[in-house]
Order: sequence, then C-alpha cells, then structure tokens
Amino acid sequence: MTTAEQIINNCKKGLITIIQDDTENYMAFSNHKDYDGNYRTSSWVETIEETKRCIGETDGYSEKEIEEHSEEYNWKIVEVYREEEEPFKVGDKVRLLDSIKKTDNWKYFEKCFPDMTGEIKGVFFNIIGGTHYSIAGWHIGHEYLAPLYEEVEVIKIGDKKYNKSEVEEALKNIKPL
Repeated sequence: MTTAEQIINNCKKGLITIIQDDTENYMAFSNHKDYDGNYRTSSWVETIEETKRCIGETDGYSEKEIEEHSEEYNWKIVEVYREEEEPFKVGDKVRLLDSIKKTDNWKYFEKCFPDMTGEIKGVFFNIIGGTHYSIAGWHIGHEYLAPLYEEVEVIKIGDKKYNKSEVEEALKNIKPL
C-alpha cells in the first residue's frame, strides 16, 4: 500500500496521520473535510507537537492531490493516532445518533429507544470494540452517542428563578395546609 493510500484510508477511518516531507517539516491530515470535500490538514510546521496543535487549520487536499504530492515530496508517515474522546459518565443523558440505524443490531433494540434518548447506566472501557455504555440494558458504542442537552424549565417566584423540576420535587414533600 502506498503512503497516499495509507493516508486516505486513515482519514476515512477517523485517524489523524502526521507526515514528514523532504525538508523534514511536518503536517497532519484529519478525517474532517473542508468546504470542497478535501481532507483538512495542519500547516507545515517544524515539530510534531505544533502539528497536533493546528490540525484542521488549513484547507485540505483532495485524494488526487495526496497521491501526487506524497510521491513528489517523498512523504513519510511518522505517527498515526485517533483523537482522544472524553467518555460519558454514569447518569449522563444521551441521544442516539442516526448512524446507529445503519447497524445490524438496530432492529433488535429500536423499541427501547423510541425517542432516540437514554441514560448511561454503566461504562465499559478497553473492550475490543472500544468504549461502550450500558443504556436501557444494551451496550452501545461511543461513536453512536451525543450529549443530550435538555432545556431546563424555569419558574419565577418573586424576583428569583427556580428550576421547575426541583420545585416540583420539593413540593411533593410538603404537607397540605
């Protein structure tokens, strides 16, 4: 497999690929695309650390440009990695991304997620398939989840504002007059 093919394949798989050219400068390719559909890159810089700081800073390269430039400038892959992700925690409310509907398992558990939301009940790290979460009794991968941002209803009493659900919870414990 050529260097260009490796870079393109890495981008398609969501990996960051850092390359070095003949002048010993570095550049990184990401899986993110620019407005023309090309893989975004960092600028050409002198250190790997600087490359990692400016990933996606510039317009990208098309697959054809990657193939042409990799040979012309003798690109070498020096590092490949996946961006770190902050895991969800037990109790976090999440929404399922539509991409989960393309999996083979969706037909088995779609009944459990009619509104495409759930709550994390358990976290499983270092499983062969990556980080997974227990939601409604099912194990779901990190790549299919996004944070659920619920609007908080507010009640105004006098000149102060209170969270409606907290007020309702507090009222449950009050004895009638």
